[in-house]
Amino acid sequence: MALRFLIDESAAFSARADSKDNETDENTPPTPRSIQNEEAHPPKRHKTVSGLRPSRHLQPAGTTVESPEPDHSGDTHSEDRDSVSGSVRQVHSDTGFPQRRKAGQDYTPPVLEPTSTDKLIAGIWRQMYSPVKLSRTPTVVEPTINIRTGVSGDVFRAVNTLCIKYYNQSQSSRALEMIVQAYWIECYEARIAVIRLENPHLSSTEARMTALKEACAVLNWKEKDLRNRMAIWRGYKEIKDAGGWPSLIFASSGVYRFCKYRTGFGEGFSTRLRHIRSSLEVAADTLHPEWRDLLHVIGQGDTPRQYHGHPHEWVTVTGEPALPLHATYAHLNLPNGFHYRFIDECVLDTTVFGSEDPRRVPDLDPDICQVCKSKQADDVEQNQCSCFPALFGSVKGPAPVQIFSTASGKNNGVVARVNFDRGAAIGEFVGLITNGISGVDVMVGGTKGRTYQIYQGEMGNFTRFINHSCRPNGQFQRFYWRGQERIIVVSRVRHRQPDPPAWKRCYLTAERHRPPLPVDRLQSTFTFSLSNTCSYGGPSSSFGFVIAGNVMESEITLAIYKVCHEIGLV
Repeated sequence: MALRFLIDESAAFSARADSKDNETDENTPPTPRSIQNEEAHPPKRHKTVSGLRPSRHLQPAGTTVESPEPDHSGDTHSEDRDSVSGSVRQVHSDTGFPQRRKAGQDYTPPVLEPTSTDKLIAGIWRQMYSPVKLSRTPTVVEPTINIRTGVSGDVFRAVNTLCIKYYNQSQSSRALEMIVQAYWIECYEARIAVIRLENPHLSSTEARMTALKEACAVLNWKEKDLRNRMAIWRGYKEIKDAGGWPSLIFASSGVYRFCKYRTGFGEGFSTRLRHIRSSLEVAADTLHPEWRDLLHVIGQGDTPRQYHGHPHEWVTVTGEPALPLHATYAHLNLPNGFHYRFIDECVLDTTVFGSEDPRRVPDLDPDICQVCKSKQADDVEQNQCSCFPALFGSVKGPAPVQIFSTASGKNNGVVARVNFDRGAAIGEFVGLITNGISGVDVMVGGTKGRTYQIYQGEMGNFTRFINHSCRPNGQFQRFYWRGQERIIVVSRVRHRQPDPPAWKRCYLTAERHRPPLPVDRLQSTFTFSLSNTCSYGGPSSSFGFVIAGNVMESEITLAIYKVCHEIGLV
């Protein structure tokens, strides 16, 4: 009780002292010295509990801070203004609290991230068009020179050779491992069926456990470790069953994580792989014919090769085996059939131009790029121009596109299998360089006083099968390489993986824009020229065309079908 009395008395004394100080402060008029003391020693600021507090430093807009000295002018409204100004409460903005962004200001549409299935399929196509060399028999590679003598040019080339050889060997070993593990799942399921036939009294679980113990005895693994690995191996088998052996052999390194967590084994995964199964096999047989040799490890290396020749000599069909290119034009009933030769460079018609190439510009420096002003050279080590490295001055690989048959029955088109950024070169328009042809599709190049034509009737590349569109996603563009005019195919849209609104697509969307024309109407087609006028009756399309993407052709919807007036379709 004594302690409580002392505390209460002390609290009462403090309260009386504070009350007395407040009365003294209120009754004492302000003086210049007291004002200076207040400015030098401002009152202690208590902890803020909420965002609303009396504003001492920030005044609302249009409010003026009055002098603390009393106004003796006799104006009765000044005291009212002082009291109002001193009691204004506002939300302090000096805390950096984020403000609501105005609509339409710095707005960027959200970008949908690719799914695990999209990443897996994109990785398969990237590996398919890579220069990897697969081999079943590993070899010990030793450098021919001493690579410890220094980093000279010869030593560096030897190290590069050593690196690529062991890289190919590593990729081959990894592919062999997945082949054996996927095949192990098949043998495991077959062994369970045999055990149940030999022992009818065993349940399915008991038969499975018996086969599992047999495997653990040979592998010298614990049952738990084998079960964890079996989950991944089963994913390999599911990929192989849906997309064939190429889909598993050329899968990227992310396939392990894909099968471990099974994030993409949902609805539509097997369907998507089945749709591109024949396309994967076409690319594997034509670009990597040695891949079937890897199947010898499981005794299936004797499977015959399905597709031979150039990669673009086959027309892929969704969910069905690919067709030869000439078979897709059988409806034209051509006298000698359809013949087309794929070439990498233009062929000069010597009967028209002799030995002089009309693409060469006389007053143009062949060593300087007209765009970036850098040095141009066919040698990769000497070249400095990087305008279109996929086509000029760098290591060239196969064009990552395929010929496909449209689902609407409008014959063939071109589908891209990898991503192309905006401004990236897709290919070069090549064919027979001639002049004086009329009535058929040709590409007109050169200047008014010196023109030439590129005819793709009998030879060329995949650019012949690119379709016209009034809403193009690519364009033909002139580029001068080593003093010669080249006409190249350039992507005119910025593509990202994924690309909304068709975010599951690999690249672009389109369909065939001309139906198969009969023989007597083949002369009614148009001439391609580098102009900004759409010759198909549509608005200005910047000599546009379309390339289809890595999609199911039934979903292709963005094409505009317009043909010449003579057949009554415009």
